[in-house]
Amino acid sequence: MFPPKRIGRFVLLAAAIYAAMMAPWPGLERGYAWLFRTGGNIAFARYWVWPEANVRFLDLRDMSPEDLPPGGQVRRVTGAMDTLMELRVRAVSTIGHLRTSSRYTGYSPTVTTLALILAMPLVSWRKVWMVLVSMVLVHAFILARISLTLAAAGFAADKPYALFAPSSFWFGVLIRAEMVFSDNPTVSLVVPVVIWFAVSLFLPREETNNVPHSGKTVAE
Repeated sequence: MFPPKRIGRFVLLAAAIYAAMMAPWPGLERGYAWLFRTGGNIAFARYWVWPEANVRFLDLRDMSPEDLPPGGQVRRVTGAMDTLMELRVRAVSTIGHLRTSSRYTGYSPTVTTLALILAMPLVSWRKVWMVLVSMVLVHAFILARISLTLAAAGFAADKPYALFAPSSFWFGVLIRAEMVFSDNPTVSLVVPVVIWFAVSLFLPREETNNVPHSGKTVAE
């Protein structure tokens, strides 16, 4: 078991790294949000098992009036909501709109995962290995939570562009899952901890060089 002082140092260092990465968000927002929306446009050009549907990720901070939904139901920016997800189905003229935040959906869990890894007292190559594996897993989580939002609040809802109609029971389960894994900001901290812990269990062992002992041997 690790000594309390070592655990305390790790927690403080991880918190300091997390704070240092979150502090410059106002200056990083446009760049990261562009990456977030670009990745979303690529990943959801076809909505998984429904090739007739696609989702466009648009910048709410830089939209022209003709890009906004009819009637102005969606304001350009509300708090951290900086991205508009435009839901389209090929055979339906109605277009759906949902808002999301690149900061809370993508940046926060990514930074939390990096902070936990960088705070570990590891040699460089082991940290690189952990970062590569963890980034794959955390971005899989980001894709999953966006997919959950699109399904629960969009393609499974009682709307003209719905792609499937679950029973009231399963729709309730889907909505509750979306509230827990997509709407709850705490998940952006909890899931990265789970990912970090799981990856650390499979961390390759550090090789040690066995240096021959120089000196007198003890005769038997």
